Parts: sequence; C-alpha cells; structure tokens
Amino acid sequence: MEAQKVRLTLDLDPTFQHRLKAIAALKGVSLQGYCQAAIDRELTKDEAGTVERLASDMPDHEMFAQLREEIFGGKLLPGNSADLIREAREIRDAETEGWA
Repeated sequence: MEAQKVRLTLDLDPTFQHRLKAIAALKGVSLQGYCQAAIDRELTKDEAGTVERLASDMPDHEMFAQLREEIFGGKLLPGNSADLIREAREIRDAETEGWA
C-alpha cells in the first residue's frame, strides 16, 4: 500500500517556473518528479551536514562559533542579543496572556 502524500504549494516567479518546466522536459521527467529529485538531493546533503556537525566531538560553543562564521562571515550584527531576546519574550508574553 502506497503511503499517503501531502501537497506542497510553492509560489514561483513565472520565469523560474518556465525554466523548471523546460529542464524537466529536456530530461524527460515530469515537473513534479524533477522538483522532488532536486529537493531530495539537497535535503540529503543538508541532513548529512547536520548529522556530521551534531556527531562531532567539537564542544557546542565551538560548533556554534563555526556555524555563525559560515552564516555571517566576519560581519558583526547590529544590536544586542539580550535585548532581542527580551523583546521576543515580551511579544510572546503579550500574545499568550490569558491562555492559562
């Protein structure tokens, strides 16, 4: 018995969608098949990278420093992270007030 499928909707730029359709047609596969294969390839690579990072013997603070360097390079981010966390908590508290 085949597993139930779920629908994924993407809003694409028309030019991008035409490019996808053209390449899928050139490869002789459906647009759905082409997109699934491309997503699967990227997902497999990302999962492997995450597992490697999580399985490493590197201390957490070094792992996060490496990740921060990969994402932001040497750029310093504006603002104070403690202030951002405090602000996010205030927003959350205001949204959840009266839930209990």
